[in-house]
Amino acid sequence: MGNIHTVGPNQALIVSGGCCGSTTKKTVVGGWAWAWWLVTDVQRLSLEVMTLNPVCENVETAQGVPLTVTGVAQVKIMKNPELLHTASEQFLGKKEHEIKS
Repeated sequence: MGNIHTVGPNQALIVSGGCCGSTTKKTVVGGWAWAWWLVTDVQRLSLEVMTLNPVCENVETAQGVPLTVTGVAQVKIMKNPELLHTASEQFLGKKEHEIKS
């Protein structure tokens, strides 16, 4: 038949697929969803804050001076349905270190 999948408030649950070739995705944050065996795909996406450390090496200024720039950014996936849908398209199936690189 199927399973009930649950997630906490710091994760999103994306349920896709289904009977009759359904192409819709159901996104649940901090709740539960039902998924049919063998015909639906269930994936989780972390909504925790991630710290990124971007580095640009040997970048030249307009005057030709080489620079190395290091930054720190803290990013978080918002719970807004449109933004969550975009994030699920970009990040589902990737490990955290793949997202950070």
